[in-house]
Order: sequence, then C-alpha cells, then structure tokens
Amino acid sequence: MLIIDSRETHGSKLVGLVEQEAHRLAIPFEKRWLEVGDYVFADVCFEAKSSFDFLSSVISKRIWTQIDNMDRHYKTNIVIIYGKIEEAIEIFKEHSKSKIPEPARTISLTNKFLGAIGKMILDTDVKPIWVSTENEASKIITTVCKMQPINREVIRPEIFKRISTDDLRIDVLTSIKGVSLKKAQSLLKRFGSIAEIGLSSQEELAKIDGIGKTIASRILDTLMSEKKVKI
Repeated sequence: MLIIDSRETHGSKLVGLVEQEAHRLAIPFEKRWLEVGDYVFADVCFEAKSSFDFLSSVISKRIWTQIDNMDRHYKTNIVIIYGKIEEAIEIFKEHSKSKIPEPARTISLTNKFLGAIGKMILDTDVKPIWVSTENEASKIITTVCKMQPINREVIRPEIFKRISTDDLRIDVLTSIKGVSLKKAQSLLKRFGSIAEIGLSSQEELAKIDGIGKTIASRILDTLMSEKKVKI
C-alpha cells in the first residue's frame, strides 16, 4: 500500500500524477497523515520537493532535520527533486532580499543547491534523485513501489578497493556501510574504543551527528554479530 501524505494538496500536480501512475501499475494507495515523508511504501520513504522548495529547505537547514527523521524511521530513504535549478534561484531571489550583487548571489545559491546534494551523497544514507519534471518524479516513485516487494538479487561488486588509514579502528568502522571517516572519528572520540561502541545502545549511537537509527543498528549488528557479516 502506497501512503500519500494527506497534507499534500488535492491540486498538486505531482500527487495527481502519482495517483495516475499508481492506478496504471495496480499499486493500491490511500491518503493518510504522515509525520515523516510525503510518500511511504512499506519501509521506503520519499520526500518530494520542487527545485525551489529544495533550495528553500537547504537555506533554512530544514532539509537536514527531515533527512534525520527519515533515517530514524525508515530503512530506505529517497529525496526526489524536480525542476530546474535556474527557476528555483530566480523564484528565491524574487521572494528574498539581499545586498549581495546578483551574479555573486546566483553563484552562491547554485553552490548551496548542488552542495546539499553532494552532502547527502557523501554524508547520509539518503538517495537524492533530481529530475526535470513532476511526471518523471511520479514515474520514479511508483516504479520503486512496484519493485520494492520483489525478492531481487542484490548486485554487488566483486572487487572492493579499500583505502586504509593509520588507525586500524577507523578502518574497521568505515568498512560498515554508512560510516564515513568523520563519523568513525566522532564515534571513537565519544566512546573511546570499538569495544565501548559495541556495548552502547542504538539510542546512544544515534546521538552522534550524521548517525541515525538505521546506521546505529547496522553498527551494532556488525560489531556484535556472532555470525559472518557480509560487506
């Protein structure tokens, strides 16, 4: 069942297109109040934003709170952005005042927009997807929903390229999916050793910046498992 946040307006073009695609693909759906995300299917959460909404949420830093909440509640999280960056910047400049010269402001806003996508890729487990139109966004949302229940073989690379540091503890931690060098350093600074990290609770680990419920659970499962852990 695809759940659509009931706060999404009936006149929203994206909502209408998602409903249309869901009908076409025989995906059952209903509107319900969602505390986190705009569209939810099983354990997959989508936050959908126009390019202007995305830029605004980056400037206000609201996007990082939303991503943290998504990570704490769902296994797979996707931020889907639709629309042109140029349109977002022009609308933003029309609705806000600044003493910065226009060319410099355009460059600054462009860097913030693209930098936020880069930060999501490098520092979070969220999958950012940027498309041109609402129609493309609706097709991605519904296609993922259609594929999600199928037991698919996960394609994994046969050869892993590892980059080692001069601290074996950090190498161990960064081998866990979602744990970057910065996160590994923060964990060791907070808990002191890998042993202490393994003995900590999920809630304690999730307090570290950038580590939500999903990554915290993955860390504990890896460090405390008595069975073989696959990379």
